[in-house]
Amino acid sequence: MRAFWYFAHIAGYSVWIGAALAAMVLGIASKREPVNASGTASRLHMSLYPTLIGPGAILSLVSGLFLTLQLYNQVTAVGLSHWLMAMQGLGVLASLVVIVFALPTASKLSRLDPERDGDIYPPLKKRLVVVGMGSGILAMLALLTGALYRYG
Repeated sequence: MRAFWYFAHIAGYSVWIGAALAAMVLGIASKREPVNASGTASRLHMSLYPTLIGPGAILSLVSGLFLTLQLYNQVTAVGLSHWLMAMQGLGVLASLVVIVFALPTASKLSRLDPERDGDIYPPLKKRLVVVGMGSGILAMLALLTGALYRYG
């Protein structure tokens, strides 16, 4: 059963981080599009959040919790590694930022038209960029600390 949770964890964060990088590239590329085409680009961009980024973050969080619970059966008197605890904390924080802030913001943005809703759209877009960058940095730090735990 442990191998299944490892696979789910790796698949979850691979989908999550990969889709987040794709959303970042799509967001940068959509800035060069004319204003009348930015609505379509925005809807395509926002469709990545509920289909790939959110489920990847949830799968990574749930599988990480199951792996952590299985690990507590094997804890020695020395305790857990600092790298492992950092990975767990950063991963939980990053996935909660995606679930609590990024998914609702992306949902609101997907219903807006940049031309019609010009006063509401830019602040929400900026919020999504900041939240996405924050969760991406936290996720990459969690990935780095996990590698340092495994190979460091």
